[in-house]
Amino acid sequence: RVLGARMRHSKFDGANGARPRKLLQQILKLASLLEEGTSEEIEAAHKQFLKDLALYEFGMSKIQVVADTSLREVQAYKSLQADLQSEMEKTSAEIEKLKERVAHERIVRKNKEEYTVLAKTVEHLPSRKQTEKDKTELQDQLLRLEEQTSAQHQKMELRKKQMLLLLHLAEEMKANLDDDDDQLEQMALSGTSPLPLPPVSPGDVEMGEAEA
Repeated sequence: RVLGARMRHSKFDGANGARPRKLLQQILKLASLLEEGTSEEIEAAHKQFLKDLALYEFGMSKIQVVADTSLREVQAYKSLQADLQSEMEKTSAEIEKLKERVAHERIVRKNKEEYTVLAKTVEHLPSRKQTEKDKTELQDQLLRLEEQTSAQHQKMELRKKQMLLLLHLAEEMKANLDDDDDQLEQMALSGTSPLPLPPVSPGDVEMGEAEA
């Protein structure tokens, strides 16, 4: 009964060969001695079997301790892995936030630099009062130029008319001279004397000079 209880406690199943062969051989020897051996041999075999069984149970307990320790280590590793995964996700989220913050800071810094450049440019520009003054002066200059241009145009038109008048007078004088030459030539051929020229009054001279 004691042997059966110990075997059940140690979960011994020699049939599947999972236990040490030495214990199986001792069981077979003990069974043989129970049929043919003396009580001393049976007692000695029984003690040896119990001793080997105790050693086996001790070894199995050590294996169980190692297995339990390994299981706890695996569980601890899984827990640590979960913690690391959580920390990695948290770190990744913080990195993304830092990236967004860095991008925002870059935009802010760029805007500040552009504002500084614009401020320096504005400092070198004239004031609004000076700009209005310059604008008024330019408008006055444009107005004077327009007036001068108009006066020059009128003057050119007048000179053009005077030139046309002079050309017309020159053509008339040439035509009159040609007529006089023809009359003189005819009179010379006919033997008649030329007609006396009409007297020229001072008023006619002044009128001619005025027309010229």
